[in-house]
Amino acid sequence: MRMRVAVLPALFVLILTLIISFLTGHPEDLFLTRSVWVIPVRFVMVTLMLLAPVLLLPRLLAFVRNVAKNEGFFGQLVKTSMKNNEGLSKLVAWVLRPLQGVALSMIFAERFLNLLEFSVGASNAQHLARLSLFVIASVLVSLFLSAIWALDDLGVKFYYNRTSEVRTAGSSVGTVLPLITGAVGVSSLFHLSSPVDALIDLVGIVMVLYPPYLLFAVFCHEFVRRRRAVLSEKLPIKRMEMNVSS
Repeated sequence: MRMRVAVLPALFVLILTLIISFLTGHPEDLFLTRSVWVIPVRFVMVTLMLLAPVLLLPRLLAFVRNVAKNEGFFGQLVKTSMKNNEGLSKLVAWVLRPLQGVALSMIFAERFLNLLEFSVGASNAQHLARLSLFVIASVLVSLFLSAIWALDDLGVKFYYNRTSEVRTAGSSVGTVLPLITGAVGVSSLFHLSSPVDALIDLVGIVMVLYPPYLLFAVFCHEFVRRRRAVLSEKLPIKRMEMNVSS
């Protein structure tokens, strides 16, 4: 799937958000801001915060290799043969990976409304504190997901000697952890407010975060695809490729 096609849903959601904001004139009820112009500014800011850590992926994979030298809780890293070098499917690029990012961010759901909202009455110190917390959270999520997705795109999996199981990073820790954080975040929203308000807040968070996370997923995959040889050198585990089948 070409990048121009892959990013279309992100642009659609962003444009839809702007259109609804212009038509209603009250974006704060749904899109967590009191000004329409903040929506594209926030989109650019969040996207850049997610994309920047991807450049650290070679060092991050080297760190993952050192941590996973011996079989531990997540098993041993092995590389299985890949049938082809196809790009991301629409389901993975448009649904699964963006929602993994949104779900991870939902762990901060009870504080997320304040973090994303540009309040007119807030002081400079409050704005700086909110921005700092949001940057730290976004960088951590970006580093975690970029490593998980890179392992999947490089054909690297977790192998468990005791059970002879072979699991992808995305189907194990990359799925379980977002499910847990997403469930915690959603439950906190419904615990702190009425079901209707909680649902509106949830839709707002998803519409705000979905476009940046989709672009992040596409950019990360493209980064790995173009630097496959360099990144594979950070994970020298090719010897086991013929011993473990996918």
